[in-house]
Amino acid sequence: MKFIRRLISLIIALAVIAAAGIWLYQNRQLLNVTAEDAATTATLSQIVTVQQGDLSASLTVVGELTAVQQEDLAFDRMSGADNLLSLDVAAGNVVVTGQVLATIDSTSYAQALDRANNSLQEAIEALDDLSVAATALELAQARMDVAGAELSLKQALADLADLDEPADVTDLQYALANAQDSLKLTQLQAQLLDLDSLARSERDLTYAIDWNQRRYWELKALISAHQANLEQTEELTTVEETLSELQADLARVQGQRALEAQKTDASISSAQAAVNDAYEALTDAQADNDALTAAEAEVAVQKAAVDAQASWDALAELETGADPVKVTAAQADVVQAQQAVDDAQADLDATRLVAPFDGTILDTYVSKGSRISSSSTVLTIANLDELRVVASIDETAIRQVQAGQSVQISFDAYSGQTFTGKVLSVPMQGTLSSGVMIYEVPMSLEGASGLSLLVGMTANADIATGEATDALLVPCMAVQTTSSGYQVLVPGAGEDATPTPVTVDVGISNGTYTQILSGLSLGDEVLVEFSESTSSSFGFGAFGGGAPPAGFEGGPPSR
Repeated sequence: MKFIRRLISLIIALAVIAAAGIWLYQNRQLLNVTAEDAATTATLSQIVTVQQGDLSASLTVVGELTAVQQEDLAFDRMSGADNLLSLDVAAGNVVVTGQVLATIDSTSYAQALDRANNSLQEAIEALDDLSVAATALELAQARMDVAGAELSLKQALADLADLDEPADVTDLQYALANAQDSLKLTQLQAQLLDLDSLARSERDLTYAIDWNQRRYWELKALISAHQANLEQTEELTTVEETLSELQADLARVQGQRALEAQKTDASISSAQAAVNDAYEALTDAQADNDALTAAEAEVAVQKAAVDAQASWDALAELETGADPVKVTAAQADVVQAQQAVDDAQADLDATRLVAPFDGTILDTYVSKGSRISSSSTVLTIANLDELRVVASIDETAIRQVQAGQSVQISFDAYSGQTFTGKVLSVPMQGTLSSGVMIYEVPMSLEGASGLSLLVGMTANADIATGEATDALLVPCMAVQTTSSGYQVLVPGAGEDATPTPVTVDVGISNGTYTQILSGLSLGDEVLVEFSESTSSSFGFGAFGGGAPPAGFEGGPPSR
């Protein structure tokens, strides 16, 4: 690229020299010296008049044809390395958005998604368990557990206190038999309770609730995986309503049964306690209240106390609701599990490489069965319906370029044809290359839709960097550069008078003419001086002691 820029600069310089030579040839009758005198005169001069006309300046650069939409595609979400399962396109194929271009084996990714969905389901269930308030039946059961634990504790304390009061063994045996008979009768009544209509209703409702709960979670999983249709989404609401009604009916039936069960359980507990009391009393009497029995009684008291405390804590938790800290943690688990599902779904989707836009396959870099990883570029796709030129402009010329400037573009592959465009933007940051800062400037391309242009073709771009209408113009060779700016020489009044330097402000230049912004007026005369060596080449040499920077092109101004 650096060599190309130097070559272009050389061509521009030669063009400027040729244009100046033509201008001098056309104005040769104004020379103050003859061709014969030029060979012996150290300095030649010419007086020219300040003219008015239109002037345009341009910057010629070389660029590369690129596509506005172009992307290298890879399986960037794949884990590890794998073999390319399929490659369904080749260079030159035209594809549409969403078309599958290549695939890898999706088995492990589908399994990972299943595991993530299962974890999400478990997290949702755990949160629901914390969020649902305790039912009347659960509270009744907890209170009954507390009553039973308290009774056990009282009994254990009473047994410990009664160790020193032995009873008659015969009476105790008779009391034990009566207590066992009462217990059997009470248990029989409980079995009859399980067979009544309330028990049948509870079993039917429980079955219906189980079925609707399974259906609820199936629909929930489909919706979470974005696989549910409209009918299934609406069915979820119906299932939720049905489930709520069934749970209410079950709670009512269970409450009724609980009341009956409480009575029966109380009777059973009482009968069992009586049996236990009678048995323990008989055992104690038979053991003559030895030290081992006393120790066992103390252990029984401690165990009963622990059980009572546990039942009190369980009842308190049901009455006050779930711990907010546990609920927050469960909610966080659901969010994390959902993110894992989303990631697993994205990984599974990424096992198919699809076209991100309508375009043409520029190249493929692997073949079916190739070993690839997430960093392996599989193919390049580009939209050839919208092309642009990107030119590399160095830091010495980038200040002349602005967004919106018009551009004339030509291609070496289509000699003689010129197209139009505009500078799209000027980057704020360049790239250092061989010690020179280079800026990549994009330009639009218009009027070339009928050509078979290929990405990467070399483009020659002439950027219109400035225009001036009815400007005051002097030849570039009349302008000199000084330490304080620009100046021209104005001829003196007499034949031998010394020229007077006049400071001027300059505008744009096309390499032949320079715009004068201030310091001269239309019709003023300025002096152009040439060295002796210059005269031997049609009177053209350096830009009169220093002209505006090279790189401007254009013909003579219009008049």
